[in-house]
Amino acid sequence: MLDNREVRKILLLLSFLLLCLPSVNFVSAESEKEWICIANYCYIYSSPSFTSEKVIDENNEPIIVRHKDILILEEGENGLNTYEDSEGQLFYAVLSVNNTTITQGYIFSDFVTENISNIETYPTFNATLKNDVYLYEATGEEITPTETLLVKGSRVYLYEGYDNSLPYTRVAVKVENSLEYGYIKTEEISPDGINPAIIYAITIALACIGIIMAFLFMKNKNKKKKMSQ
Repeated sequence: MLDNREVRKILLLLSFLLLCLPSVNFVSAESEKEWICIANYCYIYSSPSFTSEKVIDENNEPIIVRHKDILILEEGENGLNTYEDSEGQLFYAVLSVNNTTITQGYIFSDFVTENISNIETYPTFNATLKNDVYLYEATGEEITPTETLLVKGSRVYLYEGYDNSLPYTRVAVKVENSLEYGYIKTEEISPDGINPAIIYAITIALACIGIIMAFLFMKNKNKKKKMSQ
């Protein structure tokens, strides 16, 4: 049988373990803080970059995160772990979306927030700025620059499409946690899914085709003229 001294040791050990349990649960709850999607919809990427492959579901379809979906993000000792792409844009590692586990995925940091009150819906940005540029505004019939400077690599939303023949393009852009609308010089915009090198090559090819067709037309015209003489 155990003597009184051994019983007291066991009771003290059990009391210590019981006191530790609440603190363990508290740390676990804090490390899985809920975050909210503030974009109207966005994707999860296989690596921290917009150019990487989208994470797919069991049906081989890209996983779409929609407005107000709940996410659990990877956290370290100093808060969320951040991952930077080549343009300096920050991504977060996603652990789950609406209780569905994500093995490996990353989401653009501007698309999530911890604050669930007064959430503003951001559009799904679809273009990137090539250089530092100013946001322009329409003043009467003129388009003039504002004091808002947008840095190279900033993501913008082309809500009226993209036409490279226009001098300016209407955009929506995130500025200090709010959404602003205005104009940006079209030449400074790189739309998603459009490779400038390909556009340049196509332009040259079309120009060459035009020259060849004009040459054949003139040759055929001269041939008919000789035959009629």
